[in-house]
Amino acid sequence: MMNKFMTFIKPFETIISPLSAFFCGTLLTCVAFALLTSELSLLMNKFGISTSVVGIILAMYYVGYIFASLTSFKIINKVGHIRAFSTYISLFSALVLLHIFSHNPWFWGFLRFAEGYCLGSALLCLESWLNTRANNQNRGLIMALYMVTTYLGSGLGQLLLNIPSANGMGIFVLVSIIFSVALVPISLTALPAPQISVAKSLSFRELYKISPVGVVGCFCSGIFVGGFYTLGALYAKLAGLSLTQTSLFMFWGILGGMCAQIPVGKISDIMDRRFVLMWAAGAMFLVAPWVHFFLGYNNVILCISAFALGACTFIMYPISVSHVNDLVDDNTRVRASGLLIMLQSFGMVLGPIVISFAMQHLGNIWFLLSFSSAAGLFVLYAFKHIACRDIQYIEITPTPPQPTSPTPLYQNITQNDSLLDKAKDALASKKH
Repeated sequence: MMNKFMTFIKPFETIISPLSAFFCGTLLTCVAFALLTSELSLLMNKFGISTSVVGIILAMYYVGYIFASLTSFKIINKVGHIRAFSTYISLFSALVLLHIFSHNPWFWGFLRFAEGYCLGSALLCLESWLNTRANNQNRGLIMALYMVTTYLGSGLGQLLLNIPSANGMGIFVLVSIIFSVALVPISLTALPAPQISVAKSLSFRELYKISPVGVVGCFCSGIFVGGFYTLGALYAKLAGLSLTQTSLFMFWGILGGMCAQIPVGKISDIMDRRFVLMWAAGAMFLVAPWVHFFLGYNNVILCISAFALGACTFIMYPISVSHVNDLVDDNTRVRASGLLIMLQSFGMVLGPIVISFAMQHLGNIWFLLSFSSAAGLFVLYAFKHIACRDIQYIEITPTPPQPTSPTPLYQNITQNDSLLDKAKDALASKKH
């Protein structure tokens, strides 16, 4: 039994050890961002700003996010991942403190746009860097660990809302501090940044031609995730759940998504990721409609139903990203990551609009039927491409893949000349 356990955790040890600084920086970034977003919504409600204006201000983040996915890849390719990440997070840290000087909602809207651009660019650095360090045999697991880190950070950020703060000033300072600290592990990591020799442009049409299933999977993921985060609590309320049950529905949904990441990621590493995406969408197609009929039984059934729905909702993005990155090389990886982030963002904007329209005119159950319909269409689309098209994976890229040994050894073998090599060269020169 112990041998089986050690065999199971070995891949995690060999992946987490070299990437520990990377995951630590990601965790702190997500803690700070989640805390800031929740604090802003609470403060604007406290200041008497209308709900519609609050929605517009918070939505400006997504506008900046999309703009980042279209433009920031040029800066990343020019100055490198570490410098770009440090620049964007430093700017975000400064923008957070600007909230203190004015409570004008339109000024905050501008800040949200700039913050969306900075964080979108920072996450573009992280995701493209992470996919460069991975290979086709471990990319699914690495992306799963990355997603678990982001969800964990977002959850921990909510706990910090309990810190007393006069008009948010203390929270803004704390968020700025956390962002600044997040720079430390990334800046000091021993893991080499990607070496981009010749950055190549990549259009959306070219990316779609390379991986149609991955591209459409990212867009569908945006629909599911955006719909769940934006309308999940409203659906639960309209379905007759109490405030406590609504919070359970949302919590267990997100927990289901987090728990599904690692097993599904490992499965996707040993088989065609297109099948994994198709089966995940098939599970959504079957599970979503039944959730509506199980909500009213008891809290245990409610939690199980929400867990299953969340597991189907949150797993498509990392598998889609992994599939696309299996098919591109390092010189186009940053641009590809930006396009994928943009596609998910469009889905997160469009999905809630369409789903809310369906709920208003066709009934509350269409929150779930919309999920099921989109998933069913994706199953048909993925099956068509799996049946009609073979794919050519890129197994070797210019950058060395994810190491399979702890950080100290990896740090030595990735240097151009290790200390041992230099000692041997010195001895050889003395002999001659």
